[in-house]
Amino acid sequence: MLITNGEFAGLRERFIYYFSAVGIFSTLIFGVIPNIRAGNSFLALYELILTSIATLNVIVFYKKKNYTLASVTILVLMILVLFALIKTGGFNGTGILWVYTFPLLSFFLRPDREAFFWNTLLISLAILLIFLQAEGIVEVYYSTLQLRQALGAYIAVFLLSYFYSRVINRLLGILRERAIKDPLTGLYNRDFVFETLEKILHRVKRGDKNSYCLAYIDLDGFKYVNDRYGHHEGDRVLKEVSNRIQSSFRKGDVVGRIGGDEFITLVYNCTPQRVEERLSNLRNEISRDPSMKGISLSFGVVKIDEGADDVDKLLHEADERMYDMKRSKKSG
Repeated sequence: MLITNGEFAGLRERFIYYFSAVGIFSTLIFGVIPNIRAGNSFLALYELILTSIATLNVIVFYKKKNYTLASVTILVLMILVLFALIKTGGFNGTGILWVYTFPLLSFFLRPDREAFFWNTLLISLAILLIFLQAEGIVEVYYSTLQLRQALGAYIAVFLLSYFYSRVINRLLGILRERAIKDPLTGLYNRDFVFETLEKILHRVKRGDKNSYCLAYIDLDGFKYVNDRYGHHEGDRVLKEVSNRIQSSFRKGDVVGRIGGDEFITLVYNCTPQRVEERLSNLRNEISRDPSMKGISLSFGVVKIDEGADDVDKLLHEADERMYDMKRSKKSG
């Protein structure tokens, strides 16, 4: 089953906890304790301070849920650790081996462009160390040759991670798009609309003061178009109607196709009267257009407020209002 945007965000948030726990544990076991035993008190204290900051970062993230702050803090701490390991060699000269974890970590935590920046920053620091060592300004554990070789290997890993991330993110974007969009009309599909409606209802029940409306739309006479002109022409009409419904609302509103000729629109910052006015104008426009083959719209609009019990009742109320319009057309 495809991971949705919300699920992927939740996975990344959980990774903050998992990586922090592993990082803190690893630093203590493979860094602080060995360095204390080896008498390298400065590096042990340095790593202990960074470990304490990492622990504080987890606590703040748990309370504030600020993913950007938490992920950036992790990358800053990683750069500080890696810079120290490159300069001092870490425990028995193994410190430089940890630098190759940074590209994958950065591209998982941050968008591609930001991750590119963080890797460029680390590469720049490594080049600075190489220059300062060659000039005899600072002393680095590794030789200039070792640093150059490690830097070349790091750049290779970095570029591979970058291009791999770009490909994977593009594929995920395509798959997510296909998972939430109706293939014929390009509108949101039934699952996405209902999932969004559930979230809106949950927000409203929790005191969200924004106004939300639900419009249930059905095409009148669409079966006649299919029967007389064929399904190819019916598909053309359906796509044209879908485009017109979508263009009648704002970009932030959710317009979806939930059945053959049934649509739902979730409108933000609205009043039912304003939504009905938009749909009435659209109905008149479609009815006057010969290319629409005589179809019309019926719709029902309800406001999503604190009194709404569940999704089914909202849909039933909007559906009833839509059928009231159908009945009034027939009786008129």
